[in-house]
Amino acid sequence: MLCRSGLLLLLVLITLGMTGCATTVGVDRNDPRESYAQINVSAINADDYSRFSRDVLIRFNLVQAFHEDPQQVLTFLHHEAEKDYRNDLLFALAELNYFIGMRYRQDGINKSHPHFFASAIYAYFYLLGKEWLEPPNPFERRFRIACDLYNGALAEALADADGNLQVAPAKVELPVGRFSFALDTKKFHQELDHFEKFVATDRFGVRGLSRRNREAGLGAPIIAVEKKPDGAPMYRTSPGTLFLRFNCRLKEIEAGTCTGTLELYSAYDQTEIVVGDTKIPLERDVTAQLAYTIDQPYVQGLGLNEFLYGTSFIKTGVFYMQPYEPDKIPIVLVHGTFSSPVAWAEMVNTLRADPVINRNYQIWNFFYDSGKRIGISANELREALSAQVQKVDPEGTNTALHRMVVIGHSQGGLLTKLTATDTGEAFVRMVTGKSLAELKVTDEDRDRIEKEAVFTALPFVKRVIFISTPHRGSFLSKNWVRTLVLKMITLPQGVLQSTANLVKTVANLGISEVQAQQFIATTSLDAMSPDNPTIKALADIPTAPGIKAHSIVAIDGDDKPPAGDDGVVKYTSAHVEYVESEFLVRSGHSSQGNPLVIEEVRRILLEHLKQNEKQPEKVR
Repeated sequence: MLCRSGLLLLLVLITLGMTGCATTVGVDRNDPRESYAQINVSAINADDYSRFSRDVLIRFNLVQAFHEDPQQVLTFLHHEAEKDYRNDLLFALAELNYFIGMRYRQDGINKSHPHFFASAIYAYFYLLGKEWLEPPNPFERRFRIACDLYNGALAEALADADGNLQVAPAKVELPVGRFSFALDTKKFHQELDHFEKFVATDRFGVRGLSRRNREAGLGAPIIAVEKKPDGAPMYRTSPGTLFLRFNCRLKEIEAGTCTGTLELYSAYDQTEIVVGDTKIPLERDVTAQLAYTIDQPYVQGLGLNEFLYGTSFIKTGVFYMQPYEPDKIPIVLVHGTFSSPVAWAEMVNTLRADPVINRNYQIWNFFYDSGKRIGISANELREALSAQVQKVDPEGTNTALHRMVVIGHSQGGLLTKLTATDTGEAFVRMVTGKSLAELKVTDEDRDRIEKEAVFTALPFVKRVIFISTPHRGSFLSKNWVRTLVLKMITLPQGVLQSTANLVKTVANLGISEVQAQQFIATTSLDAMSPDNPTIKALADIPTAPGIKAHSIVAIDGDDKPPAGDDGVVKYTSAHVEYVESEFLVRSGHSSQGNPLVIEEVRRILLEHLKQNEKQPEKVR
């Protein structure tokens, strides 16, 4: 029989044995995506903090204390980081401050900014500091999260109650200590007083574009919104990046002697910076800036309004998508009827994401009111391009500028062709049966006829691309659509007077006014009628020697060429024999945003680069 003490010992052993068998440690089978979801949780993507920060709190038995009194825990961790060689304390301080800052912001408590600034400075020291045992491994998840913490915290730290960024010098109180920073805007392309506000791209989602071009790095990507000129219906914007550089050691923060510099960079041409001896890529988001600019009522209405009523605030001309860069080849985009540069957004956004295209090309847009007759618009395009070339390269020595590529969609393809074609006097002879010199007209009338009917290839245009172009007219220009639109269109008085003068001039040559009207065409829809003799004659004239042409033809359906059309233009109208390549895409007429079309344009642009490398040309 067991004694009393032996019985107690037996009960203890049994109890310990039972406890030992009831372990809670083990594994459960998971979908790999669930495992990755657990691994990747952080304050950046969830209302929680990562396992890395939790490990630090567990180390000091502070998990519960952090939720009860976060300020006290953050102060403790700061002091530990000052004397500990492990940089995981810095990471935890960056993430936990961001976590608290987000909690305060969501709850409407006006105490978030100190925590966001603290998050940015601790992340900076974690990523770039030299006081700790070793730098972080760039393949480690903490490194990736820390980059996002720095970028996101900086944007939130500078944001006011309306979400606008305060781009100005400041003195900042932190949860532990304080610091101040100056402002450096020398690397931005315009003075700050040009801008109404700055907003962080993180505050916006993007719709209507298939991809978002966000290049990874450090810094807060922003949109700089210019002030509207008086009476202007729209504003312009520019993409940029803010980077806060710290010039101190961790111990100087609590002493209040830490300083920094808030640096503003243009996202157009500044892709990296140097901190100490380290090159760092800048985080950039040019897609958000593009979508933000387009998302204005006036911009959305461009095209149809300009077709019906003519240009108003935005005048006909060439517009840069970014500041001019002399070492990059211009791509000129020419929109079609009822359209505007907005129609090129998908192509522009996709091409700019390609590093080779972005490094070697710059994108220009030609904007015009597409209702007036094609001869006027073609001359406006030619004159606008010639003026830009003369302006930026008066000596004619810029090789890149003289390798220009012009891409036109629909009616824009016809304008494009007239930058790259030597028509001679074919149109004059077709109408009058005589050469220009044989016409018995005044010098003023001869100049008028020559301007509208005689075209020579521009010397700086080396390649053209036609997209859904009605070389032999559009069948829609013959039906009730044309009749309805012509009742609505209001051409500018100058265009009407120009047309009347040209008709009168031609009629004075002994040609009936009806026949003269047929050749001249009052509107672009008249000019694109399959019955118009001028457009049929233009279709048979090849591009000038030395200029390569490509054609992208759309068929909406399963028809095989020569059958089929894109809803506006028949294959037989879009097809021409003198191009280097013809690419067929299954699409409707607005095919310039089709991914296969964009990929074909990219192929052509890369081919253009290779051929220029093999055969360098002297500039005229």
